[in-house]
Order: sequence, then structure tokens, then C-alpha cells
Amino acid sequence: MYQQLNNLSDKELISRARKLKDREAEGVLLERYSHLMVAVCLPYLKKDAGAGTQTVFPQLLQRLSNGLKVQSIQKANEWVHQTIKTYFTNPDKQVPYYPSRESKDRLQTENRVEKAATNTIERQQLITHVHQALSKLGTDDRYIMEQFYLEHKTFADLAAQKGTTVEKIRQQLKKAKSRLATQLTN
Repeated sequence: MYQQLNNLSDKELISRARKLKDREAEGVLLERYSHLMVAVCLPYLKKDAGAGTQTVFPQLLQRLSNGLKVQSIQKANEWVHQTIKTYFTNPDKQVPYYPSRESKDRLQTENRVEKAATNTIERQQLITHVHQALSKLGTDDRYIMEQFYLEHKTFADLAAQKGTTVEKIRQQLKKAKSRLATQLTN
């Protein structure tokens, strides 16, 4: 049964944990994000030497288990991250998880892209939308996006062309992608 549950998506595991009250599905989901839990907790545990891992992790797991049953979860990794941060900043409060506007917009765009993969009409609409968003970008942003994604040039090629470092090209591309994403969500 564990192997079958391990092959399910996060949404399916969340659904099983809620509707069927399947504790094993809940365990598989929390195990999937256990590394994230530890990574987010370490800086807080380092700051507060008095916080014992013997009490922190059981309390966190209980809080995550309770939240799993009642909270609206779009992306499990963001939910786990936010729940842990809230635990350390407000340990006495059970603050519900609300996904950020950016993550909701990103999820909506990801779903739209996923839908376009199987639907030609959606694909054409998405292509048109991307072209419009690209046209609204600055010339430098549009150039670097076209060169990297359409012409398949490497960071090194682009850096040599512009006479700059690879790291600056990487940062410029990252900013251009962010601006494009903003255009797509607006």
C-alpha cells in the first residue's frame, strides 16, 4: 500500500487524507516534505538553542496534521514552509495558511500551460498571449529571452556577445523571466 501511495500526487494524497481519513496517505505526504521541514527548522533551532528537537518536531507534525484536514492547500511545499515559519514566529497561534497572490497566479498560469498541452485551441491562445507579453518587454529582456530560449544560446555565448560575465547574464535572464511572468499573470 505504501508504494501505491508513494506514486500518488500531493493533491491525491491530501484528498485521501481528508475524505478517507487515511493516516497512511498523510504520513506519505509529510514524509515527502520531511527534508524541507528540517531545512526550514534548522535556522530557527540554531538561533534558539533552548528549543529542543524532541518537542519541536512532534508539535510541528501535529500542527501540519491538523492543518491538512482543514486548510486550503494549493501547493504542499508552500503550505509546509509557511506553517513551519508561522510555528516559530507565533508558536501560540494556529494561523491558517493562505497562499500568496503570486503563488496563486503562478499556479493558474501553470495550469493553463498544462491544459494547453492537450488542447490545440488553448495552445494557440497561450501562444498569442505569450507573444503579446513578450512584445511588452524591453528590448534587452526580449533579446536575451529569444537568444536563450529560441536560439538555444548558452550563458557563455551570451556573455561573450555582450562582453559581460555569465553571472550577469544569468541574473538578467532571471529578471526578464520574472517580468514576462508578471506580464502573463496580468
